Amino acid sequence: MMRYNVTILILALLLIASPCFADRLFTEVTGSRDSDDATWIEALAGYGKLFDSLGGTELELAGGINRYAENGDDESFDTARLRLLTPAENKWRLIVSCRLLDGDDWSPTLPAATYTNKLGNKWYVELSAERSLVDSLSAIRNHIDVDSYVASADYRVNDSWTLVGAFIDQEFGDDNRKVGGSARVIYSLQRWPGLNLQLKGRLLNADEDSPHYFSPETLFEGFLLLGYATPFADDNWVIKLLAGPGVQRIEPFSGETKTKDAYLGEVQLRGWFNDNTQLVSRIGCTSAQETSAAYSYCYGKMELGYVW
Repeated sequence: MMRYNVTILILALLLIASPCFADRLFTEVTGSRDSDDATWIEALAGYGKLFDSLGGTELELAGGINRYAENGDDESFDTARLRLLTPAENKWRLIVSCRLLDGDDWSPTLPAATYTNKLGNKWYVELSAERSLVDSLSAIRNHIDVDSYVASADYRVNDSWTLVGAFIDQEFGDDNRKVGGSARVIYSLQRWPGLNLQLKGRLLNADEDSPHYFSPETLFEGFLLLGYATPFADDNWVIKLLAGPGVQRIEPFSGETKTKDAYLGEVQLRGWFNDNTQLVSRIGCTSAQETSAAYSYCYGKMELGYVW
C-alpha cells in the first residue's frame, strides 16, 4: 500500500540533493460531497522547484491519499503525483501530470495533460486530456475509470462581451461514452467594474445507462448567473463570487423526463498572507429541486503554499 509514497520520498531526496534547491512547499485538498452521502476527498502534501535551465519550468512531487465513501462504506488509495508545469506567464503553457493510486485490489495510473495558448488579445484556447476514477464506490469496485477530452475556446468580442465554447468527450472503462459541450456568454458591466452577467449551458448525451454511475441519455443544465470579482487588502487578495438560478433537464433511457429548478453558487479566494505564504481556494454548490425531492452537489479545492 505504501510503495508509491516511498517512491515520492526517494524522488524528493534526489531533488534536494540537486544543485537547485526547492522553492515551494504546499498542501492541497480537493473534494466533493452530494446529498446522497457520496464523498470524495484527495489530500496531498508536496514539494516544487523551478529549473532555470528549462526556462522556469516547475517540477512538483506530492504524496497523500484519495478516499471515496458512501453511506458508511469506503475505498482508499495511497496516492503519488508527479507534475510538470511550464511558466504561467508564457503565451502558451503546458501542464503534464501522472497520479499513481495504490488500493487494496486496484492500482490505477491516471495521466493528465493541459495545453493553453493566448492567441493575441482576442482568443484563448485550451486542450486537455485526463484519466480519472468515476466517483462512486460501485464504479471503483468494478474498476471503471473515465478518459475525458475537452477542447475549449474563449473569444473576447470587446471590453463588454466574451464568448466561451467547449467540446466534451468522455470514454468510460465499461465502454460507455458521453459526448456533448458547454457554452457561456459573459457580459461585463463597464459602469460597475468587476460585475458581470453570464448565461451558461451544458449538454451531455450518453450511449447507454449504467448500474454503477449516473448516466442518463441526455443531461442539460442552463444557468443565468451574476458574477463579481474585486481585489482587496492592498491588492494582495482577490475574491470572486458567482451565483444564480437555472434549470436541469434529465432524459433517462427509460422512464419520465424530469425538469427541475436548479441553483449554482461559487466563491473563489486567492492571495498572499505575506511575501512567502499563498492561498488559492474555490468552493461551490449546485442543487436541483423537484416538488418532493432535492439533490445537491458541493465541490471544493484549497492549496496552501510556502514559497522562498
